[in-house]
Amino acid sequence: MKSLRLIGRIVLWLAVSFVALVIFGVVYFWFFVPDMCANEVISESYSPDGVKRLVVFQRDCGATTGFSTQASVLASSTPLPNKGGNLYVSDANHGDAPSGPGGGPSLKVTWASNQSVVLTHHPKVRVFKSETEVDGVRASYVAAE
Repeated sequence: MKSLRLIGRIVLWLAVSFVALVIFGVVYFWFFVPDMCANEVISESYSPDGVKRLVVFQRDCGATTGFSTQASVLASSTPLPNKGGNLYVSDANHGDAPSGPGGGPSLKVTWASNQSVVLTHHPKVRVFKSETEVDGVRASYVAAE
């Protein structure tokens, strides 16, 4: 009986230690390991009044991810954060759409007004995100070659 209790305590101690190690590992990587992703700016386009800008960029998260084209609406002086696009995200749909600068599909930006922008992309791109408004800027999308 005493040996079964001893084995039970050892198993319990091992289980608790394993769970604690997993929690520590997750917390360590969450807070102390730098982000593996990086953004490469392809173009910047300012609103007519210069208050806002639209940044088109390629986000690279390592060898296991393909090339993407992303876009974020920012205040004109705000640096591009190391995050995904807040307005638009697409890829070349496994080669169906042609690649542009940065490896992802091309994206043309045209400001229609201070609060309105038109984004033109190839009709065969795979769109993951296409918001209609971000930070007071309305976006419309045109598929054209």
